[in-house]
Amino acid sequence: ITTGNIGEGNYKEQGKGYISEETFEKLNCTEIFEGDLIISRLSLPVGRSCILPHIHYKVVTSVDNVILRPKEQYNKYFLNYQFNSPRYFEYTELISRGVTLTRISRGMLGNNPIVIPPLSEQQQIVSFLDTKTSLIDSLIEKTQRKIELLKEKRTSLINEVVTKGLNPNVEMKDSGVEWIGKIPIHWIISKLKFYMKGIKDGTHGTHQNDDDGEILLSGKNVLNDKLKITENERRILKSEHKKIISNGFPKKGDVMVVSIGHTLGKVCTYDLDYSISFQRSVCFIRPKDNIISRWLYYNIRSDYFQSQIKVKLNKSTIGGIYMGDLSDSYITILPKLEQQQIVEYLDEQTQLIDKTISIEEKRIELLKEYRQSLISEVVTGKRKVV
Repeated sequence: ITTGNIGEGNYKEQGKGYISEETFEKLNCTEIFEGDLIISRLSLPVGRSCILPHIHYKVVTSVDNVILRPKEQYNKYFLNYQFNSPRYFEYTELISRGVTLTRISRGMLGNNPIVIPPLSEQQQIVSFLDTKTSLIDSLIEKTQRKIELLKEKRTSLINEVVTKGLNPNVEMKDSGVEWIGKIPIHWIISKLKFYMKGIKDGTHGTHQNDDDGEILLSGKNVLNDKLKITENERRILKSEHKKIISNGFPKKGDVMVVSIGHTLGKVCTYDLDYSISFQRSVCFIRPKDNIISRWLYYNIRSDYFQSQIKVKLNKSTIGGIYMGDLSDSYITILPKLEQQQIVEYLDEQTQLIDKTISIEEKRIELLKEYRQSLISEVVTGKRKVV
């Protein structure tokens, strides 16, 4: 297991590496057993720990994890709570080293001061925190489930409206496309390429970094319905930036789609009045005048369009979708006035859902903050355990 498996008080199952039995014997590796306390020396929050759960195979750890087997007078569950408290993290970060990766040495880790009450009080604290944190975790889990249901509702709404419209009494016809099904009788299904002025992806070249230059974004900056730009974006020479945007892309009203990478298929409209440089992982679609950008955005975001991307991805050798395949995908076509009505309806309804999601996400953050504050106060004796 690696440092990535060590969460803040919990073991994270997120893939495994393997070594041979021969290597295990040759290197005299120390095996980790169920119930061992494992501490990570790498990456923030540095010094975080977890207790290894029951696993059905032999386990060793990478060099940046250490195994702690406490003496009998120390409760490992109490130590685990203490090693994952905010005040402990503040201290370990202060004495850690590293520019790109934060790491604490074994010596410094071993010299960290910790608070140790009598064993009976340690056990009492563990019992108290187990009860309280379980209740908080249960609330967090229920809130997360509510968020998932809200996201499903949003997706279902988009899928329904971009293929069926707003009038439940309109006469329907077979679209001829299996994953779209029936559509209103006056709608048509067409390939995207017949309804766009152009399509262009970002730069394929390599560019020199320049702290005083212009930003260069990529697929990671494109979220569904949002272009996320942080203060720490990569910057390139202004002359290189001008070359990249000299073709007129992107322009306000373009629809941006991630065409390569782990966020493949994410989509938003470009709402800025000036052009930003992008890498090739993002492509820009400029719809014709009879297609509203937001209508195209909702089409691309729908499950039926995303399904087309997935099918074409399997045939690709670049880990993404070619612009030709993207423009050959099908969209629903209808009168522009009806597009506008649907867009206004979806904008209003999805914004209401997104607002509720934001409130619930904030609730989760507050619960997590309260959980951490509670642990910190209890393990340092600032709060009496009843």
